Amino acid sequence: MSRQLGRFELIRELGRGAQSVVYLARDPHLQRQVAIKKLHFACSDPQQKQQLLEEARTVSQLRHPSIVPIFEAAEDEGDLYLVFQHVPGRNLAEHLRLGGGLPADKAIAIMQAVLDALAHAHAAGIIHRDLKPSNILIDDDGLPRVMDFGIASRAEGMARDGGQLSGTPAYMAPEYIAHRTSNERSDLFAAGLVFYELLSGQRAVPGSNIDEVMQRIVSSDVSLPTELSGALDERLVALLYRALARDPESRYATAVQMRAALDDYLAAENPAPAADARPSTIEFLLRRMRHKSDFPALSESVGAINRITASENQNLSELSNTILKDFSLTNKILRMVNSVHYRQAGGGSISTVSRAVVVLGLDAVRSIAITVMLFEHLQNKDNADQLKEEFLRANLAGVLAKDIGGKSTARGDVEQAFICSMFHNLGRLLSQYYFPEESAEIRRLAQQKNCADDVAALQVLGLSFEDLGVGIAQSWGFPRLIVNSMRKLPVGSIRRPTNAEDRLRVLAALSNELCSLVAAAGGEQPQKELRRIVARFGEVIELDEQGLQRTLVKSFEQMSRFAGIMHLDLQKTVLGKQLRAWGGAASAAGGLAVAAAPPSPDDGLVGTVLSEVSAQAPLGNEPASDALAVDEARCASAGASANSEAILMAGIQDVSNALISDFKLNDVLRIILETIYRAKGFKNVILCVRDGRSNAMLGRFGFGPDAPEIARRFRFSLVFSADIFHAALANGVDILISDTRDAKIAPRIPAWFRRAVTAETFVVFPLCVRGNPLAMIYADRQRAGEIVIAEQELSLLRTLRNQAVLAIKQSI
Repeated sequence: MSRQLGRFELIRELGRGAQSVVYLARDPHLQRQVAIKKLHFACSDPQQKQQLLEEARTVSQLRHPSIVPIFEAAEDEGDLYLVFQHVPGRNLAEHLRLGGGLPADKAIAIMQAVLDALAHAHAAGIIHRDLKPSNILIDDDGLPRVMDFGIASRAEGMARDGGQLSGTPAYMAPEYIAHRTSNERSDLFAAGLVFYELLSGQRAVPGSNIDEVMQRIVSSDVSLPTELSGALDERLVALLYRALARDPESRYATAVQMRAALDDYLAAENPAPAADARPSTIEFLLRRMRHKSDFPALSESVGAINRITASENQNLSELSNTILKDFSLTNKILRMVNSVHYRQAGGGSISTVSRAVVVLGLDAVRSIAITVMLFEHLQNKDNADQLKEEFLRANLAGVLAKDIGGKSTARGDVEQAFICSMFHNLGRLLSQYYFPEESAEIRRLAQQKNCADDVAALQVLGLSFEDLGVGIAQSWGFPRLIVNSMRKLPVGSIRRPTNAEDRLRVLAALSNELCSLVAAAGGEQPQKELRRIVARFGEVIELDEQGLQRTLVKSFEQMSRFAGIMHLDLQKTVLGKQLRAWGGAASAAGGLAVAAAPPSPDDGLVGTVLSEVSAQAPLGNEPASDALAVDEARCASAGASANSEAILMAGIQDVSNALISDFKLNDVLRIILETIYRAKGFKNVILCVRDGRSNAMLGRFGFGPDAPEIARRFRFSLVFSADIFHAALANGVDILISDTRDAKIAPRIPAWFRRAVTAETFVVFPLCVRGNPLAMIYADRQRAGEIVIAEQELSLLRTLRNQAVLAIKQSI
């Protein structure tokens, strides 16, 4: 062995691969030890070597405590070599071979560092392409360090089969094996495989040869051995399986998101116990709850929406993106915001989530989204009927609080009153979901001993419904004022609240006490109970008995409409029967008119007889607007031309409504982008805007799983270059690229674009004012040939483009 490589003095060999050798070496200039990976190619290709050197220089810019930095890259006698920081210690593969799998907490600690490293590299536009245990070093301090970002794996792939395959087969993502495409999610699949190995001590995808391994990855889901899966927390297993989903869209979108999921898991492992609850009891119940998969998935969505709406820089695009990931959720939200209750505020049909957020506000859309999600997770369970009853009762409480609070509260507080009141009895709902047998015992005990539900719950569960609900709400990231509103009020008369937080707590308590009154419809003297509630809250509300009765009737109407939206037959539910029975009992007592009073001008609701309300057909059987009918049809048959055209037409109307009002430019542009995104099923739709200072086109925002990251990477000079984007902008023409790999097109695709995205087909709509490009709309699909635009669709897309130009002109 030669003792010299360039200026470096080789000390000894550290390891060897098929096309590489790693040496411990000494840098005589800086007087330090380094690690050198020398790469040898059977077939030398100067162009490919130059590309690798350029990549190495790019990777050398990475600076992160969990990344082994590259100091230098050079060529020696036809072979490339990379100079790394020398990290004393073993790699992770050696640790696992010697010690086997790790406890969950230690495995998570390693994964957190690995994901931090990936997030840092991905933010710089660098994909690892070969993440595996042998590329993760554990230094002498126990700190994981990731090395070999993309460089060696690509080099070894070129040596193996002429550039057709890069990386280690057992750690490749299915989409890379099948289609040779890789991005951040491909790295996350590899991270999932590493996490599997950390937990189990064995490789996730065994096989006797490369072809067998790759076939298993493409065709079979990775699963833990039964005995290990049973021993691990189910929530952790679900987290692992999401990273290992064969469909990239089902994985975590970013390393940051997967890191947050691990953080949330650890936080839930040590929850802050509710006041007065025994820590051991609540920990036992929370652990038992984590063993069911549905609510943890819901909690992630609820937590995301809460974080977005609580942000100081409330991100409308991020909230819309979160909702749009679920077509069913999107459809139901659009149905709800177009219902009678919201139609007046919307000024007509609303066909996009972005428009709904602009018209109704973040809090309103948040409360609608969480309501719908919660309901969706309660269906198709063994105790689904009882769950629906609890949910309807919670929703009635929210509606009551909204109606009562609306007479004396600001609009934003009204929306908060709805969600505070709906979650006031979250503990009861959670108990019914997770502990149906215990919940039945609580109801039996409360009836037998004639005691409050919380007293019975304390006997059966070891803590009250209130403490259970508060503990979970805290773990879901609900703001303090909502958590505080879940606390019950003391007995006796309630004094007037002095601040907004106390006012929400009082509204939540009042609405839920009214719900309890309705739920006890078969009891005696409902009018007497109503008087007791009026006396208790008399200093707080400006309603007498008659006013409360009218509020109840109005809320029953809204409940019926909501049930229709959710395709529930209210007449067949116990609560629906209780509504009718309570109305009849109150009417017999002389307190409730048979026909409701005519609605006030701001009601937005049709006055009706209580019995007629309960008998209404579900709203889903009424004629829906074109936009809503289209959205449902699209769920069943995405991509149909007629659906696409109708969504585009509805979006054009939505934009027109916005343009004639006091609009904000970004809001209009979001509505346009969302319409394009939904109509054609694009993967990502991005708005780019010209920056006058740098004379460059910069990505701003968009829709799609990778939109935020791609928007950050879209940056190119407007100094003319012979590429597709400059051709579109300079000539003001729309351009559709069917296949970026086409021999005639490939030379016109700029290098910055290939680094930014992996899409093989895209379309560009330039936004020009008097011939000057001010912005552009970019939309893509993953596979070549997937974008097909019919003539009528193109005409509608151009109308949207022209509306965007008009909005920009009016804002200049």
